[in-house]
Amino acid sequence: MKKKIIIGIISVMVIIALIGVILFSIQGKENTKETFVLGMDDSFPPMGFRNENNELVGFDIDLATEVCNKLGMTLEVQTISWAAKEQELDSGNIDCIWNGFGYTEERNEAMTLSDIYIKDESIFFVKNDTGYTSQEDLKGKKIGVQSGSVQERRLDASEFVTEIGEMVSYTDYLTALMDLEAGNIDAVYMSKITGNYIMKSQNKDFKTFAAEGIGEESAGMVIAFKKGNTELKDRVEKAIAELKEEGKLKEISEKWFGEDITV
Repeated sequence: MKKKIIIGIISVMVIIALIGVILFSIQGKENTKETFVLGMDDSFPPMGFRNENNELVGFDIDLATEVCNKLGMTLEVQTISWAAKEQELDSGNIDCIWNGFGYTEERNEAMTLSDIYIKDESIFFVKNDTGYTSQEDLKGKKIGVQSGSVQERRLDASEFVTEIGEMVSYTDYLTALMDLEAGNIDAVYMSKITGNYIMKSQNKDFKTFAAEGIGEESAGMVIAFKKGNTELKDRVEKAIAELKEEGKLKEISEKWFGEDITV
């Protein structure tokens, strides 16, 4: 009888030990959940920016959150200097650049880019009380751009740059538009999506007109991964495709833009 009791006690202890091992294993897997590090400029509304509570919000943040939920990954948003974004990616400090990142052939050569997920274009923003109505009126004037942006590279490489007074680079477009409002520059050459969002959300009195002959226009916004990292790119694209099929992509777009502008 005592022998049976001892065997029974040992069996219970073994079962308890096995349960402990299983629980520890599950907890260990949760604690080692793969992290997805998104690099962004925190002053690029509505794609990614800080709200009045200093929280990082935006279309790209919402989309990345949904993508990570599908991939079973933990999203970590890391703010970076936009001018140093390529170095941050190459060094492995971030897994991707995901913040209104415009497609160019040059970037496609240097990085592994996702499919385009939003269409955009670059246009000029000027104060509404000026007489400027076209690019021709900006000859001899000061034009603001964001440092490290597609617009800066495109304007700097164009013939039109020789006809303007000065190209002024800013760390972000919010600062550039504030300088425009103050009269320190004459125009800002920037993303139509971002400029229109700032005008609407902050009730700014600007007007816009098209850019002409300033390099090859961006085909739209993409996500940039380190050159050769097609495995992560493919996983992210698959998740985005599923979100589009489910209607979630449309829902996020309508939240930030009032309509579905996703590709």
